[in-house]
Amino acid sequence: MRKLMVAAMAVAGLGMAAGCKSNVESQRESVAEARQDVLKEQQNMQQDVAEARQDSAEEIAEARTEGQENIAEAQKDLAEEQADLARAQNENLNEGSAVGGSGMVDAKTEEIKGTIQSASNSALTLIIPSQDNRVMSFKANSQLKVMHDKQAMSLSSLKVGDEVRASYSLGQNGERMLRSVEVTETSAQHPDMK
Repeated sequence: MRKLMVAAMAVAGLGMAAGCKSNVESQRESVAEARQDVLKEQQNMQQDVAEARQDSAEEIAEARTEGQENIAEAQKDLAEEQADLARAQNENLNEGSAVGGSGMVDAKTEEIKGTIQSASNSALTLIIPSQDNRVMSFKANSQLKVMHDKQAMSLSSLKVGDEVRASYSLGQNGERMLRSVEVTETSAQHPDMK
């Protein structure tokens, strides 16, 4: 009987050991499953982060594009406003002008004295001593009158150093348009005019 009991205990011990072993195995499997779950969740998180970054990059790109479009539109508006201002200034000049004998409106004419820095058929550049030697450029058209001692001459025949009295008006683009030029004193470059 005693042998029987020892044998029963041995079988029971083996059963417990086998039960313990299966309990350890099931714990190992549970740990392995938990690790798999953690790995899946990490992969899901990385995918979510990547998608969020992609969405952010797209939102940033859209914001940049929208910003650039807004800047371009604002620059276009600025150009239109500047053109409107130039037209308004031109109209203001025309409103302040006098009516000539022909009935046509003449733009306000100004007069200035200076020394020629350069002259061509279509332009004149003067140094203005009364304005701290400021340099002023003028455009000319075919109706320009250039005189010296009551004789007509061409604009391109003027020489550097000639002293002149010029009348001009402002054109539509703000350019100074010559009306007349009178030589008041010739330079040494005009031996025939002395």
